[in-house]
Formats: sequence, structure tokens, C-alpha cells
Amino acid sequence: MSAVRSRVTLVAVLAFAALVVGLPAGRAPLWDPNEARYMLLARDILDRGRWLIPDLRGKPYLNKPQLFFWAVAVASLPGGEVTERTAALPAVLSSIATVAAVFAIGARTWGVGTGGMAALVLTSTIGFFAIGHHGQSDVMVTAWTWWALYGLLVARRAGYAALPLVGFYACVAGAIMSKGPMGLLGLVAGFVAVAVADGWRDMVRLRPVLGLAVLVVLMAPWYGTYLVGHGSTFVGDTVVGHYGSWAFRRSALARVESLWVLAYALPWTIFLVGAATWWRRRPDAERKLIATWTLASWLLVGLSGIHRARYLIPIYPGLALLVGEFLTRAAAHDGARALRRTFFAFAALAGVVAAFALSPAARLIGGEGRPWVPDTTAEIALIVGLLVATALAAVTAARRAAFARGGLGVALGLGAILLIEGARYPARFAREFDVRPIAAAAQALTPPGAAVRVYPDIWLTYDFYLRRPVVELDRGRVEQLLASSASGAVIMSRKSWTGLQPHAHPSWRVVAARRVANDEMVVLGRGGA
Repeated sequence: MSAVRSRVTLVAVLAFAALVVGLPAGRAPLWDPNEARYMLLARDILDRGRWLIPDLRGKPYLNKPQLFFWAVAVASLPGGEVTERTAALPAVLSSIATVAAVFAIGARTWGVGTGGMAALVLTSTIGFFAIGHHGQSDVMVTAWTWWALYGLLVARRAGYAALPLVGFYACVAGAIMSKGPMGLLGLVAGFVAVAVADGWRDMVRLRPVLGLAVLVVLMAPWYGTYLVGHGSTFVGDTVVGHYGSWAFRRSALARVESLWVLAYALPWTIFLVGAATWWRRRPDAERKLIATWTLASWLLVGLSGIHRARYLIPIYPGLALLVGEFLTRAAAHDGARALRRTFFAFAALAGVVAAFALSPAARLIGGEGRPWVPDTTAEIALIVGLLVATALAAVTAARRAAFARGGLGVALGLGAILLIEGARYPARFAREFDVRPIAAAAQALTPPGAAVRVYPDIWLTYDFYLRRPVVELDRGRVEQLLASSASGAVIMSRKSWTGLQPHAHPSWRVVAARRVANDEMVVLGRGGA
């Protein structure tokens, strides 16, 4: 019965995760240039068969290893074309795999109930949802990293046997092959976690020589092909230049931006605070290892010289495991008081968010956050109703000391809200960030195989929809081009065109215009208005 219960719980949790993360995937137009990069590399693989070193804007792409854009290419093979949906599929599957890893770690460490709760907490975490359905390699890194921890836990219980350690290192290699040095999170976190939980001397039991051999073999397609094909460029521009600037580009103060994970993990951050007050009274060796792994990963992410929300996604699974344990185990181990206070705090936060959603202040949110703001009375009413119902469920659970059921209710309530947003926000996103009309207008003016000129630094998003070679122009070259009679197409912002128009040939006119994000973009060509 225990095995049946475990399987049923796992299937139910993964189905819920697939629904929440998969619903919005691929339904919004492409905007992020990082997603576009992988889609263009996958397209080059499909169109030209360059599986080992694909090209990007006519140059070999060496900044990232191949695993993620291989996955996009494979997902696109059945239809023969890279689309928004096929590009998102590897990320969605990686998100589901991460939820499965959290379930497996929680179930192995504290039981099926904790594993299921932690998986639901992760699924209903705002930051995980917001990134988990986009075609970003960070999601794949996260899946490999947390399965690496599962392998480490298995190895540790088996006296650091060779086979589970090979699994640990293989998952680390998969993470590195997904994005490069960021995949080292699991390796560093693993050694630090073992040192803190078991002592520094136990690090040798991780068999680093075996690990090095596994990494060298599995990472050969990356460093091997890049070094053989473009050795000096790969070492100088990528390893030293790209990765070095990523780590050292900005001041030390910028590193604290990784604290945003506490906001992106809401409302579960409140439960994490409550859990911390309980941990002091109930230490746990397995929790110590998982918490150390999470904290080490967090600190390593914080070393980045630039901050992007997607860099933080490897942290959420660890927070979910710690919250899941608190919700399912604290009541039986002197934690009922901390749980009760936490549920009341959550209910208060839910009430504040509901009031904010009803206020005019919610409509003041701008930028890429604007599409997430409900814009119809019915949607606002439904979300506010769910927030209030979830808050009431939390209060009832606190009063009745039904904390596990209360956690389940909170997770399902938050998941329902994310489902509504997943269904509704892609259309709003398209209104704000759709570059397809601009690309279509430029494409119509450009013969197949001919290049579209862009000024000054147009995102790779346009390349994907243009299906034409793209040439970036500097100030001198664009002035020279516009001084002659119009031919082909040029894409730039309205602001740039206003400054260049007085010196341009009269045949250059605005053929199409559209506001994208905060800029109005124009297509220049012969004719127009």
C-alpha cells in the first residue's frame, strides 16, 4: 500500500505541475533574446545540420554548450520547424523533472507526504512558474542539479558507493552541458554540503578522481569540439571574456540582488521564516545537508556580476523542500505554535494582495510585469475570490491544527491562481511585446536570402521571425545607407529615425510602425507614409 500510495501521489503531483507549467508554454509570442538565441541555434541545426557548432548571425556560437539547443532541435524534428511551442517543450519537461526530483528527495528523506507537499510548494512558487514555461536553459540546469542531489543522497546512504556517485557526477555533467559553468552549482554545493553535514574529511569519499573522469567523458562534445574547431576563440573570447565578465562585471554591491529570491518565492517565504524558528529546537542531519546545498547554490548564483530572475530558479527547489518538511513534520515535533503563526501570517498577506488587486495601484505596474496584471472584472473577481478562500482555509487549518491539509489547500489555491494567469496572460503579453508585425513588414520588403539591416542593436527576437539574414549597422553605416535611394528594409526605433530622417534620402519612408515594450519600432523602405 505504501508503494501504491507513493506512485499515486507522484502521478497526481506531476499531472498538476504539467498543467500549471504547461498551460502557458509557447502561447505568447517570442520576446526574450535569450530564448530566441536557442531557437535560432536549433533552427540552424535543422536547416543546415550543424549539430556540434551551429551558427548565430553567420558566426559559430561558442558561448554555451549544446545540450539545450539540441533538445529544442529534437523537439522540433517531428514538425520540421522550430516554433514557440517546440522551443518551450524542453523547459516544460525540465520543470516537471525538477518537481519529480523534489518529490524523490523529500520522499526518500522524510516520507511520501513530505515529498508530495514539497513538490506542490515548488509548483505553486511564483518564480518557478514564471521561468519554468519559457525556453530557457536555466530550467534544464535546475532539473539536472536537483537530480544530482538525489544521487548524492543515495550515495551517502550507501556508504558512497561508486554507482550512485557516477549518477551524481553524470547529473552535474548534464547541468554543465545545459549552460556551461552555471552547471557547476551542483558540484560545488555537493562538496560543501558533505563537508558541513559530515565533516571536511568525508569529502574524499565523493571520489573526485572518479567524478573528474565522468565529467571529462560526458562533456567532451562541448569542450572537445569547440577547442578543436575554434580553440583560441573559445578560450579567449568565451572562457576568459564571456565567463569572466559574467562573474566580475559589476561591483560587490550588485551581488545582493540575489536576495530577490525571497520575493519571487512568496508566499512560501513566510513559511520558510516560520520553519527557521522551529529548526533551532529540532535539528535534523538530512535537513542540514539540503539547507547547506541550497544556501551554497544561492551564494554561488549571487556571485554573478549581473542579475536576471532566471538565474535564481535553481534555488526554489531547496526552499520548497524545507517548507514541505515544516508543513508535514513540525506539528509532531514541537512546531505547532510556529505553524499556527505562519498560517495566520499567510492569511494576512493574502488579504493584502487581494486588496491590492482591487485597487487602482495594480494598474500602475509597467514593463514586463504589466501582462501579469488581470484586466477584466471577471478575472480580478475570480483571483480575489481564490485568495480570500485560500486565506480562510489557512485560518481554519491553523485553528484545527490540520497543518498538512492547510498546506495542501494553500498550494492548490495558489496553483489555481497560476492556472488562471497561465491561461490569460499570453494574450496580454502579445499586445505589449509582439514583434511579428514589424518582422512581417520587413520580410515583405526583403527578397529570400537577402539581409535585413537593423540599427543599432535589435534583439535576436527579430531574427527568428524575419527568417532572413540580419546585419547590424553602426551610426556611420546607417547614415551612408539612408543617404542613398531606398532599397530593402531597415528596422530601428522611432527615436532613431527622428534623428536620422533629416539627412536621409526622400525615398526612405516609414512602411510599418508598432509599439513594442516602451519603444515604437519602425520599418523603413521605399514608399510608405
